[in-house]
Amino acid sequence: MNTTLVTDEMLQTYRRDGVVKVPQIITPDEASRFRKIAMDLLEAMPRNPDRPFNHKVNVWRDDPVLKTLTQHPNVAAVAEKLAETRLRIWHDHILAKMPALDVTTAFHQDLVKWPYDRGANALSAWIALQDKPVEMGYMSFVAGSHRMLDVADMGTNDQDAWREIAPEIGLGPRVTLPLQAGDCTFHYGMTFHTAGPNQLEDWRVGFVIIFVDASARYSGKKHVVTDPLQLAPDTIPPDDMFPPLASFYEEP
Repeated sequence: MNTTLVTDEMLQTYRRDGVVKVPQIITPDEASRFRKIAMDLLEAMPRNPDRPFNHKVNVWRDDPVLKTLTQHPNVAAVAEKLAETRLRIWHDHILAKMPALDVTTAFHQDLVKWPYDRGANALSAWIALQDKPVEMGYMSFVAGSHRMLDVADMGTNDQDAWREIAPEIGLGPRVTLPLQAGDCTFHYGMTFHTAGPNQLEDWRVGFVIIFVDASARYSGKKHVVTDPLQLAPDTIPPDDMFPPLASFYEEP
């Protein structure tokens, strides 16, 4: 575990902008190894060219190697340092854009789609499993938009929803972050973000790990992750399905 990855300046940036880049949270060699396994899973899945991305949820439960990425001690330690609270895994997923997919991921917030209160302390780690040139579609964040707690949910394929629902998004300062293999962005669950189309003849592959306050209560809202579990609303999700992070990086 590298405990020096987050500086005081990074903490201030995260609190102010709702997003921060952490370079080389895993090594390029690790990124290459994880990307190969992710690609094997993606190639076995049906492709949907009408979606802005393809994804597979809760990979850590099915693949023992990618589980080591989801539970990587660097990622866990940085997430809790940024959040300044104990966290648990909400879910992970491979998030990839197909080659030459001219579809933009529309502006959206993540947490509004999850079965937790909008005020919950939730954040996502987006790990690049390859270098991302601009032609693959950089992610772009609206700085400070994690404080916008009352905007209606917007779909990731509805390109114009923000213009009608929250036009102020277009006036906010943008943070656009190029990534190399092994780099990671962390963003609040309520930070508005978008991503450009993948114009190259290669998959753009990222691995996303989503964390939520360990004391956050499940709201009962429908979601693909929790629907099969029949959890009782207003309860804390079980540790075996949504493990706390401390065990991944703290000494016993």
